[in-house]
Amino acid sequence: MTSSITCGSVAPAHCPSVTATRCGSTELWITYHQASRAHKHMTAQLVDCSDAAHIYDLEDVLDHIFQQGFVDPKWRSVSWWEDCKSLRLKACDIVQDLLARGAGSTPETALRLIIADIPLAVWVHYEYVHAGHLHTATQRFRLDLPHLKCERLAHLTNHIFAKGYLPAKTRSLVCWKAPCGKVLDECTKVEDVLALGEGVCEGKALRLVIDL
Repeated sequence: MTSSITCGSVAPAHCPSVTATRCGSTELWITYHQASRAHKHMTAQLVDCSDAAHIYDLEDVLDHIFQQGFVDPKWRSVSWWEDCKSLRLKACDIVQDLLARGAGSTPETALRLIIADIPLAVWVHYEYVHAGHLHTATQRFRLDLPHLKCERLAHLTNHIFAKGYLPAKTRSLVCWKAPCGKVLDECTKVEDVLALGEGVCEGKALRLVIDL
């Protein structure tokens, strides 16, 4: 799906005399990457930057996106830009400079607007009951990886064993607990525990208890 932004005519103070002739292209390709839609098809948008006095840098693009209501304003504080290789960009990067070096000039090089409307990772602490391990690890699992399905705790459990982080013989000996010690079912949705503030950081990691 594509759409177009039409720029206004009011020049911001930081670029009173900028024109759109600094490079051949005046259109910027972007894609939306919402954490809550990580496993759904991303949306592309073609931004008209011909009025460079109005859309001068990436901050201007972001402001316009939120002003137009393309993204809920409540996510403004957790949104940022990346290039097509997932390298973070600065909000002050000039649009025409990016286009001049090919960034955002085609659908294949579209800039990525990251919207962390849910946490991008879940933290898990491994806890042995009887094995006598004085120190065990806390591990972060990124939820924005394209091939990781992690809708429920059962998916996370399967991923942990598939990667060999725990030996297969312990599969029937594990259970999940919240940081407070409450037992969590395998069918529990990951987004639900994250919404409660559990598993969002190392200090509030979910507990994967191994009865060993």
